[in-house]
Amino acid sequence: MLRLRSLAAACAPCHGTDGHAVAGATLPGLAGMPASDFTAQMTGFKSGARPATVMTQLARGFSDAQIEQMARFFAAQPK
Repeated sequence: MLRLRSLAAACAPCHGTDGHAVAGATLPGLAGMPASDFTAQMTGFKSGARPATVMTQLARGFSDAQIEQMARFFAAQPK
Protein backbone atom coordinates (compact mmCIF):
# COMPACT_ATOMS: atom_id res chain seq x y z
CA MET A 1 0.00 0.00 0.00
CA LEU A 2 2.87 2.37 0.76
CA ARG A 3 4.25 1.96 -2.76
CA LEU A 4 0.82 2.69 -4.23
CA ARG A 5 0.42 5.80 -2.08
CA SER A 6 3.85 6.89 -3.29
CA LEU A 7 2.71 6.55 -6.91
CA ALA A 8 -0.46 8.51 -6.17
CA ALA A 9 1.57 11.20 -4.39
CA ALA A 10 3.04 12.16 -7.76
CA CYS A 11 -0.41 13.55 -8.62
CA ALA A 12 -0.84 15.53 -5.38
CA PRO A 13 0.89 18.78 -6.37
CA CYS A 14 -1.74 19.44 -9.05
CA HIS A 15 -4.72 17.23 -8.12
CA GLY A 16 -4.55 17.28 -4.31
CA THR A 17 -3.61 14.77 -1.65
CA ASP A 18 -5.18 11.39 -2.42
CA GLY A 19 -6.87 13.08 -5.39
CA HIS A 20 -8.84 15.62 -3.33
CA ALA A 21 -8.47 18.95 -5.11
CA VAL A 22 -8.48 22.02 -2.92
CA ALA A 23 -11.40 24.41 -3.14
CA GLY A 24 -11.10 26.70 -6.14
CA ALA A 25 -8.49 24.53 -7.87
CA THR A 26 -8.38 24.81 -11.65
CA LEU A 27 -7.41 21.16 -12.10
CA PRO A 28 -9.90 18.42 -11.27
CA GLY A 29 -9.68 16.13 -8.28
CA LEU A 30 -9.06 12.47 -9.02
CA ALA A 31 -10.79 11.05 -5.94
CA GLY A 32 -13.77 8.94 -6.90
CA MET A 33 -12.96 9.01 -10.61
CA PRO A 34 -13.99 5.73 -12.24
CA ALA A 35 -10.91 3.57 -12.79
CA SER A 36 -11.74 3.14 -16.47
CA ASP A 37 -11.84 6.94 -16.97
CA PHE A 38 -8.51 7.44 -15.20
CA THR A 39 -6.88 4.65 -17.21
CA ALA A 40 -8.24 5.96 -20.51
CA GLN A 41 -7.05 9.49 -19.81
CA MET A 42 -3.60 8.45 -18.63
CA THR A 43 -3.20 6.08 -21.58
CA GLY A 44 -4.18 8.90 -23.91
CA PHE A 45 -1.63 11.23 -22.33
CA LYS A 46 1.04 8.52 -22.46
CA SER A 47 0.49 7.78 -26.15
CA GLY A 48 0.09 11.41 -27.13
CA ALA A 49 -3.47 10.84 -28.34
CA ARG A 50 -4.67 13.25 -25.67
CA PRO A 51 -2.67 16.45 -26.09
CA ALA A 52 -1.20 18.02 -22.98
CA THR A 53 2.00 19.62 -21.81
CA VAL A 54 2.89 18.35 -18.36
CA MET A 55 0.65 15.28 -18.28
CA THR A 56 2.15 13.79 -21.43
CA GLN A 57 5.59 13.78 -19.83
CA LEU A 58 4.35 12.51 -16.47
CA ALA A 59 2.22 9.72 -17.92
CA ARG A 60 5.16 8.37 -19.92
CA GLY A 61 6.96 7.76 -16.63
CA PHE A 62 4.40 5.20 -15.48
CA SER A 63 4.03 1.63 -16.65
CA ASP A 64 0.61 0.37 -17.71
CA ALA A 65 0.46 -1.68 -14.50
CA GLN A 66 1.20 1.40 -12.39
CA ILE A 67 -1.53 3.35 -14.19
CA GLU A 68 -4.00 0.55 -13.44
CA GLN A 69 -2.97 0.53 -9.79
CA MET A 70 -3.39 4.30 -9.49
CA ALA A 71 -6.74 4.09 -11.26
CA ARG A 72 -8.01 1.66 -8.64
CA PHE A 73 -6.54 3.77 -5.82
CA PHE A 74 -8.24 6.98 -6.93
CA ALA A 75 -11.53 5.23 -7.70
CA ALA A 76 -11.59 3.94 -4.11
CA GLN A 77 -11.13 7.43 -2.61
CA PRO A 78 -14.31 9.19 -1.46
CA LYS A 79 -15.13 12.34 -3.40
